Amino acid sequence: MKKTTTLFTWDAFVVIELEKKHDIEAVAKRDGLIEEPATNSTGSVLEGEISQECDTYISKHQDKLRTYLKDVEENQNELSSHLKQNHFEPIVNNLDSSFHALANEKQIVLSDLKNNYITYKDEQSQFQKYHQLGREPNFATTKKTIRAVGLILFLFITEALLNGFMLQGALVGGPAEGVAVATSIAFLNVCASGIVGYYIFKNLTHLEKGKKFLYGFFASLYTIFLIYINSCLGAYRSASQNIFNSTYGDDPTQKLKPEQINEILSNIITPWSSVGWGFIGVILTFVGLTFAFISVMDGFTYNDTYSGYGNVGRKVNDYKEEIKKTFTSYAKEVSQLFGNFNKDLQNSFGSILKNELNYWDANTNLIQKEFTAYEQKVGYAERQSKHIIDEYREQNKRVRTSKPPSFFSIKFSVPEDVKDPKNVFRDVAFHYMTDKQREESKIKFCESIDQKFKQAEKEVEELQKASVAKQKELHEKYNTH
Repeated sequence: MKKTTTLFTWDAFVVIELEKKHDIEAVAKRDGLIEEPATNSTGSVLEGEISQECDTYISKHQDKLRTYLKDVEENQNELSSHLKQNHFEPIVNNLDSSFHALANEKQIVLSDLKNNYITYKDEQSQFQKYHQLGREPNFATTKKTIRAVGLILFLFITEALLNGFMLQGALVGGPAEGVAVATSIAFLNVCASGIVGYYIFKNLTHLEKGKKFLYGFFASLYTIFLIYINSCLGAYRSASQNIFNSTYGDDPTQKLKPEQINEILSNIITPWSSVGWGFIGVILTFVGLTFAFISVMDGFTYNDTYSGYGNVGRKVNDYKEEIKKTFTSYAKEVSQLFGNFNKDLQNSFGSILKNELNYWDANTNLIQKEFTAYEQKVGYAERQSKHIIDEYREQNKRVRTSKPPSFFSIKFSVPEDVKDPKNVFRDVAFHYMTDKQREESKIKFCESIDQKFKQAEKEVEELQKASVAKQKELHEKYNTH
């Protein structure tokens, strides 16, 4: 659909050329001298030629203008039909279909999630009853996991640095070997302790006595092992310091010899009886055991202190959170859906008024202008043809001696049905309007479009109310609170 932007162009009706072509004055004198046309004659050859020139001019432009107006008429028919249609109802129907499809999709998702939630909630209840737990599970979340892992990393790095600093002067390899040993001990005290706390110490709270005693035994062995290893490390640091001081004094350039290191290692097998403990050795042992205890407790409390209970609770919580996310996504998608369709509705309304209605108005005005131009051009051709014929008659009457024929008193004119464009262009005349008629029709179109738009807005409001009711229904039916 478009408006016609080109105007029809008329050729000029040039009187001078016609007078020259037909040599009016000479022919008039010649005919007068020979008393032509006769007194009783009903017409003359020259007047017939001028009339034919006028008819040809008008007929030629009628054909061209008819072709031109046919395109305008096709556009106008299409625009008129378009403006009478309800372009907002399909948008509302599409919105209604999209909304219900979205609501049904979310309902199916929520139904599945709620069924899974109920299943795992029942599993949690059975777990509570079987293990005689009267509290909710302290399951691991993303934040808790980050905190737990972050604590382990912090302790590991801190102990590795402290151990490396305290041991670098007591090993044959110096700082490099100090770092290697420090990292190994830090991994044992922190990382391994966190794992043992999660898999072994957590089972100390188990309801089954057999499992509790078994894991208690493993926990005791690991505790003794930790105390022993850290005591040996502290004893080694103290013994190496004692031997270094007694042998080299305060000389920092000296290092313990391999045989001295081997002697120390053989002595610290029983750190409780054969080593004189120094301050750094005590600190080293205390730091190792403290970090190990914190790591064990971190693993013990992570994902609940009762083995398996956190996993059960996490499954319930996962589906609970998924239900919440689905509610949130539903509200967001519904809001976005209505926002997009409201935008489409407004754009369609604005486009019709700005484009199609203005195109219709412009085409109607164009038809009016072309009809007016037709009347003017035909009227001009009529007047100029009459002028040529009148000039011929005056010259003829002046020369002739006989009475002029009676038809000389009849004025030349173009037939009324030829001068009226509504009669000539009947197919397009339907679209011809005066300024007043065009304005009245435009107002009627505007009122009709506005009425349909307001009805569409009302239907959208009803759909929005339905969406709110549907959201409330889903909350009541699938909420986990």
